[in-house]
Amino acid sequence: MQRGSLDPSRVAGTLAGVAIGDAMGMPSEFMTREEIRDVYGRIEGFCVPHEGHIHAGMAGGCITDDTEQTIAIIEALERHDRITPEVAAAAYLRWAQQCNAYESSVLGPSSRRALERLKAGEEPRVTGSSGNTVGAAMRVAPIGIVNSPNLESAAEECYMSCLPTHGVNIAIAGASAICCGVAAALVAESLDEVIDATVFGARHGERLGIEWAGTLVSARIELALRIVRESRDAVEAEDQLYTTCGVGMDPTELVPTAIGLFALHEGDPQRTVPAAANMGGDTDTLASMAGALSGAYRGIGAFPEEWVRTVEEVNNLNFEELTVILVAVRERRRVNNGWNRC
Repeated sequence: MQRGSLDPSRVAGTLAGVAIGDAMGMPSEFMTREEIRDVYGRIEGFCVPHEGHIHAGMAGGCITDDTEQTIAIIEALERHDRITPEVAAAAYLRWAQQCNAYESSVLGPSSRRALERLKAGEEPRVTGSSGNTVGAAMRVAPIGIVNSPNLESAAEECYMSCLPTHGVNIAIAGASAICCGVAAALVAESLDEVIDATVFGARHGERLGIEWAGTLVSARIELALRIVRESRDAVEAEDQLYTTCGVGMDPTELVPTAIGLFALHEGDPQRTVPAAANMGGDTDTLASMAGALSGAYRGIGAFPEEWVRTVEEVNNLNFEELTVILVAVRERRRVNNGWNRC
């Protein structure tokens, strides 16, 4: 694949997918599919969280830590051009301080443990030694963008971003699957190219970090894709993804289900993102990852204008400005490294 200029609409689509998925999945986070149906019917847009929900009091369309940490990565890339464990650790600590994450109930268990170790002055390459959740995968889309279409470099820089908080191989594999999927989707002409890249990323990540005994992310991605191929319709496929692959915070559950939904709905964000928001479990992260893949593949024009406008206005975001930052980082790398092809 040529390392030419990226389509800005696909870059913006990636970032919009992260934020729109996060915001649409926010009100249903940690609910079962049945609870979602009872409370919201079917989520097709931005809802206000119900009373007693973990996000009660937030406005419809609000983002959570998934998008906030993604933006922290973008800001770190703007400052340093490349992510190292030290750069990543500083970015995560800055984000946690700015949003008072330590007092929040939404900070994931792996990130919470790692941030406390970082605050205590431990080395960023080891502070994520117990991090085995999906918190790394939710924030790596910008790394896929600046490395596109080079999957090897995307996976390696993704690994660097994982170490401070998520140093276990299944967490790295999940993050690398999404990162490489985005890197491929930005230039892909077919769904298969994107799906193959996610499997490549997962297999690459499984060889890194602290080994976790049990299921491999790559094997679960292949299971999710088999469910999609063999199901009679979307309803059956989503039911099987929910019960067989899972929707919990484990990377061997959520990442394969996100990729399965992307494949099931042919990368169409108007179908993929609501499907993820209605799946139950860790819905904001699920919809954010599926949204990133869909947005990278289809571009920002594939999202309803109302979705884009609402998320930008509610959260004071500007996808065009964020796109310019990442395109500039990628161009500086291209000039400095002198590459034209991979």
